[in-house]
Amino acid sequence: MLEIDDDLFEITYKNKVLNLGYKEYELLKLLINNSNKILSKDEIIHNFWEDKQIKSRIVDTYICRIRGKLKKYGHPGILAVKKRGFRLIEV
Repeated sequence: MLEIDDDLFEITYKNKVLNLGYKEYELLKLLINNSNKILSKDEIIHNFWEDKQIKSRIVDTYICRIRGKLKKYGHPGILAVKKRGFRLIEV
């Protein structure tokens, strides 16, 4: 299970700290806190960027980075739901 520590600005998995940048941390935190639902790219953009004209590919880039970091520690990652968005895979 992923654990959030806002005081230390860390997310851990199996007692190992994931090395996350600010946006990665905030995006993964959003996915953890909404693990029971699918978040669309529009919802993610609305939560993270003041410039709502940002391209949705930036979301894909951050998701890809986070997936790589989760995979490094054996977490199953983030599920892409076709034409809907993303959901964290719970373990």
